[in-house]
Amino acid sequence: MPSPRGAGAKGVEGTVAERLYGVDPLLDGLVPGLVGIDRNDGRRDRVELPGGNPVIELVGGRCSGKTSVLATLAAAYTPLVPLVRADLAAPDFGDPLLAGLPDARPDGSRLTDLLYLLSYKLGLRLRRTTQPLRFPRLALGLLAVTVWRPDGTSEDAGAALAPQDLRRAEQRLKDVINQNGDGGPERQARLAEWIQAAERAVPAGVSGLGALESAGRAALRTAAPRLLRSRVNRGALRWWGDRLEHEQGDAVQKLFGFVRDFRRPGGDQARLEEILISAFIADISHHYGPLRRKNDVPPPLILLDNAHVPLGSRLLGPLRRKGADKDAVGPVVVAARLGDASAHRALREVADPAAVLADSELRLGLPSLERGDIGRILGAADRPAYLPLLIDRFAGGRAGSARTLAEAADAVPHGRAPDAQPAASLLDATARDGSGTTVERLLAVLLPDPAKCSRLTLLAPALDIAAARRLWTGLHPGDTLARRVDDALELLEDVCWESAPWPGTDGSVPLVADRGLRRLLLHQLRTGTAPERWRQIHQHLRSGYAPREPLPDGELGPIPFAYLHHTLALGLTEPVVRSLHHWLGHSTPSVWLSAVNIVCAAPRPPAGFEAEAVSVEAPCDGCGQGRLAARDEVVHRAVARLVEALWEQSDPLNAPCPDRIDQVESALRTLHEHEATDAFRQVLRHWSALLRDGVQAPYLTVPEGSGR
Repeated sequence: MPSPRGAGAKGVEGTVAERLYGVDPLLDGLVPGLVGIDRNDGRRDRVELPGGNPVIELVGGRCSGKTSVLATLAAAYTPLVPLVRADLAAPDFGDPLLAGLPDARPDGSRLTDLLYLLSYKLGLRLRRTTQPLRFPRLALGLLAVTVWRPDGTSEDAGAALAPQDLRRAEQRLKDVINQNGDGGPERQARLAEWIQAAERAVPAGVSGLGALESAGRAALRTAAPRLLRSRVNRGALRWWGDRLEHEQGDAVQKLFGFVRDFRRPGGDQARLEEILISAFIADISHHYGPLRRKNDVPPPLILLDNAHVPLGSRLLGPLRRKGADKDAVGPVVVAARLGDASAHRALREVADPAAVLADSELRLGLPSLERGDIGRILGAADRPAYLPLLIDRFAGGRAGSARTLAEAADAVPHGRAPDAQPAASLLDATARDGSGTTVERLLAVLLPDPAKCSRLTLLAPALDIAAARRLWTGLHPGDTLARRVDDALELLEDVCWESAPWPGTDGSVPLVADRGLRRLLLHQLRTGTAPERWRQIHQHLRSGYAPREPLPDGELGPIPFAYLHHTLALGLTEPVVRSLHHWLGHSTPSVWLSAVNIVCAAPRPPAGFEAEAVSVEAPCDGCGQGRLAARDEVVHRAVARLVEALWEQSDPLNAPCPDRIDQVESALRTLHEHEATDAFRQVLRHWSALLRDGVQAPYLTVPEGSGR
């Protein structure tokens, strides 16, 4: 039976390194402490916890490197310990021979298929000097559940079981079990007859495990003669007799009663599947008896990807409970699940593996990739200095996205000067295999539904749900399917997205709160949208923030940062400057600077876009007359310089520009000189440091104490 796909880590071509970052506590501490073998040199060591192994769950978002961690463990430990790797979200669990199996059927389920795969892989001989794992208890249960059918019945789950058919099948199985000798010819013949009779009763292609060449049945034919040897099997049958207390009769009759319960429509299949998992665990615990435990024989290693799916919960629940039993030996389980890494103990911060191994339920958050890690991934090749920063912005801390961008950088020609390789060329480069541009490939992984991804790309500039609905209605006035927007927004409800609030907004976030995802979507929209379409998008978005009616004399509303945000996205800088200058005198510095931070985060228009000409230049309400006119004009120009520089530096394609940062400092210095507050001087130092480090609007925070 072939190994599951991706059993080892595939090397990355070029200068992109394969090393993982921030996961050393797992690779070199936790797993070796449980398995008792160093992954680097195969050196044997004492097992930290010879019994009660915890289930280690790695939690992270999409493209956070979960699969790469499992691949690295698989590549290191496959020749050292009994090991199986399975993707619980894949229809075939990562093994093509298990493809095409229906989820619901009378003679099996997704979990029985998985248990077949786990037991078969762990039962393969590791080396000639070791005795392979055997699963007689599980084999008996799976053999009865998935292969046996009463004579003359078909795939119909509700087919009545004739008493004579049941008695005949029970007697056949008893003959197989009670046959003396270890695999003697007569016993082998009886077992073959029993299996063949069961197979003949099922039309080809209808069986719970597919056609006769399916992996489950192939494994059955291979493993059954070995796993059902009489000496081993008598203990296995006794286990089933003791375990099935709710059934009547002898052990074989109880086993067939279990099968009838399993196949009965509306039965409690989950409870019966848990019994099969218990048989799987009991076989492992029996194999690692006192002698093997005393000799520190390495336990089996199970690597499960996408353990957040329901099947993962059904399997891991019993394994966790077994892990809490310090007197029993269970497998070492490393399971990767989709989730919010920040809600759990950070793997990068695990300093003492022995201390955390005492937990029976151990969930660790996978670390986000840091900019220094990206530099090491890129290697020592001569590259533009801004490249790690660019990758960091669009990867959003995701190791998988960073590797895709790093591989794309290897394929894009570049020179020494920063402008020798325009940043956009990396994102818009088309893959050699025709799978699309770099951004399209990243989005295909993060948002695998193409239709919903396309809608979300259109809605990405919206700052709230109401604006998104307004945009969709404005661009599709005849669309009667109101669920289109909701379907797209469902993509954002997953827990795997970062949700960092924008500073100065009382914790509010834009519609797409994840930084990296929003940048990818906005880049896709800008490069794939005609100028006039861009204009329509932001006019519809802006329309919802315009004042509905004039405010009473002397009354000021809040700074309309959302309205000005979309105004700037339309290239209308002067109206934005006039409005911000006006509001400068009617708000505290912290509120005003926070508004500038949000306004200047507006996305840049696409190439070829021209702002609409303003027929009559409106006066600036912030500029006074008479002796204050000169002073106000200086402040107005400072606001204009500040908006211009911050907006340009907010483009994620732009590296920190010393000239533009100097312009920000100059503008804030002027505001400090002409306003009776020290806030602008404090923000000058703070923003200058952030901008030089590559931080962009809207993530320029205003330090506490800058409100006056």
